[in-house]
Amino acid sequence: MRRSARFANHSSKLPLNLIGLLVVAVTFVAHAQPIATGLSGSGGEVTDGAKQADRPAWRGTSVNYSHNLGVMTLAPGAEPFYTPTWSQRLGLMPEWHFGDLITLRGRFFLSQEFTESDSTRYRNEVELSDVWLDTVWSGFTEKNSRIHLGADLRVTLPTSKVSQAQTRILTLGPGVNVSRRFDVLSGLTLIYSTRFTWRANRYATRQNEGPKSCGDTRALECADFILNSGVRNVQFDVLHGPVVSFAPHPKVDVSASFLMQRGWLPALAAVPAELAGSTELAAGTGVATRDLMIFSLSVSYQAFKAVGFSFGAWTFSNQLGEDGRYQFPLFNRNTTLYLDATFDLEGAVSSFRKEKS
Repeated sequence: MRRSARFANHSSKLPLNLIGLLVVAVTFVAHAQPIATGLSGSGGEVTDGAKQADRPAWRGTSVNYSHNLGVMTLAPGAEPFYTPTWSQRLGLMPEWHFGDLITLRGRFFLSQEFTESDSTRYRNEVELSDVWLDTVWSGFTEKNSRIHLGADLRVTLPTSKVSQAQTRILTLGPGVNVSRRFDVLSGLTLIYSTRFTWRANRYATRQNEGPKSCGDTRALECADFILNSGVRNVQFDVLHGPVVSFAPHPKVDVSASFLMQRGWLPALAAVPAELAGSTELAAGTGVATRDLMIFSLSVSYQAFKAVGFSFGAWTFSNQLGEDGRYQFPLFNRNTTLYLDATFDLEGAVSSFRKEKS
């Protein structure tokens, strides 16, 4: 644990639901961005069936490895107390395709912080994320307008410490996305995605309230620490926003997304007036929602058929910061820089077979 002085400035390494969300619907090397945001997973047009028939059912399966650095790590004198954040993350992303329309997809992450953590029991502890299980419908494209509609259903299993502290049993999150691809250079895709997430919890409040930070700053379950900074758990939420993906070259992709989330809390139980001390508590009212904005910007490069790299920035922000002021949603003290390497299993097997032949 960090020394107590580190908490004096309420420093939190804001971050991956993958609970609150989501991830996402844009063309990112091996779907790295969709995982992070938690939106609908099919964000492009339906590919040619004849070409897909020649590929294995496990196409799209990949392994992702990344390093994450909190932006304040680069500015040791910017705040009274220096709280650097540097971590690594390993993501396992299996996929199984039933033809061209239905895909089963899983997402699971292991993260480890190299700097002193506010949430682990011991230094360099390996933390587990929640397990995402998506059933994805690739959708259809309207011939005249070329507008594509896709959808998926996400089931989240509470394997992370955050979800267990919230007494999470199960999470269900149906998502829908609308996209349109334009023939600009190697492709310009505009996407608008939305996801409704409902959480089944044993209790309305956390049973073990912990610090407002997590080792993996891009984990959506870590974002829940921001959303649920009060006593109550978020019961359900709506996440939506635009995503833009532009490929100036067949091997290069520039992506940006701006997502907005509103979460609803369970109602407060009425408290006797003589105990409540205020008419608000006595009436069982109070703050009923939590709001969060997520911005990402990345550049991806597909170096080889089996390996792709991406560099980007990820920013979580409440409407109001801990000082009561409005936060700039595109870049603030919670921004995280990351460098990813994604290894595509199909590409690796294909390359190996070619070399062997």
